[in-house]
Amino acid sequence: MAERDAFNDEEWSELCSLPLVVATLISAVDYSAQSEGREFNAFVDFLRQVGGRRKRAPIVDAVLKDAAPIDQAAFRDQCTMIATARSGEKPIEAALKRIKQSGALLADRLEPKQASAFRDFIMELGGAVARAHKESMLPFANPVSHTEDFHLRRISKALGV
Repeated sequence: MAERDAFNDEEWSELCSLPLVVATLISAVDYSAQSEGREFNAFVDFLRQVGGRRKRAPIVDAVLKDAAPIDQAAFRDQCTMIATARSGEKPIEAALKRIKQSGALLADRLEPKQASAFRDFIMELGGAVARAHKESMLPFANPVSHTEDFHLRRISKALGV
């Protein structure tokens, strides 16, 4: 597949891990044990829905095909690592750096339409995870917390959207 051939093995592995990185980052920035399960389910459901679409961008199709199986324990461990980081550790910044590097790779190696389709896929995934757990029981409450919204904007900027 031409999309896969544009990257070396390390770069491809990083692109294939990006959905998990984004999902766990969004889940962890406003973390609760209650929301984690819902956000994991939203992540898996989103990937299943995208995988079931008849028309997908070839790059998204290739990443979904090659990505590691989704494991709730790995999702939980990644969320916990981010949420419980000590003050000197910067897992959110490290994740955003990975996202930014991936965004630069996409822009450099793919046609603009393909790169845009993958960035859109990542942002839709982040939004689906953020909306999975309503942050308040009030009927008019926003389904996305201020913290999640802030980090979605940071991810968007890192990807170059």
